Amino acid sequence: MKETLKEHISKVVQISDEEYLEIEKFFDKKSCKKGKYIIETGKFSTYEFFILEGLAVASHLNDIGKNHIIQFALEGQWISDVRSFNTGCSASIDIKCLEDTEFYCISYKEKEKLCETSKKMEFFFRKKSNTNSIMYQSRILLFMCSNSKDRYEQFLREYPKIQLRLSKVMIASYLGITRKTLSQF
Repeated sequence: MKETLKEHISKVVQISDEEYLEIEKFFDKKSCKKGKYIIETGKFSTYEFFILEGLAVASHLNDIGKNHIIQFALEGQWISDVRSFNTGCSASIDIKCLEDTEFYCISYKEKEKLCETSKKMEFFFRKKSNTNSIMYQSRILLFMCSNSKDRYEQFLREYPKIQLRLSKVMIASYLGITRKTLSQF
């Protein structure tokens, strides 16, 4: 079932239908076809994206041509180049739609205005930021302290059933292992 933005926000703060209508004005609803980029390395990431339907991937291509997958975002999840969005510098990651994708997006300027006008949304975005920091810290520790099988098992817990929507090459890249190693699990 497709999660709406209102349902997502309501998991953190209670908002009325009237409040949601005011909040929604700060967002643009857009769609993107499979294979298209919503953020490209070297360009500016002026939006954060909330996925309504579909699947997107954030990745970084290093100097020797190896692609590192940083994040998958599916229905009910957020994705962006956080550094570019918050600082105005050029993006260091690509975000590509792996399926036809529908999403809400909010610009930095609109997010700031929304937080100024709504303490509930300021609280929501602070909680979301804290949750993301915890997630990234856990991912770093998992890479530093766990073997490939443990990383794969954690991946399945974090993204149940997503393996049905992804290639094994993409999963292996996310886990920092080879396709051959992944096939052993």
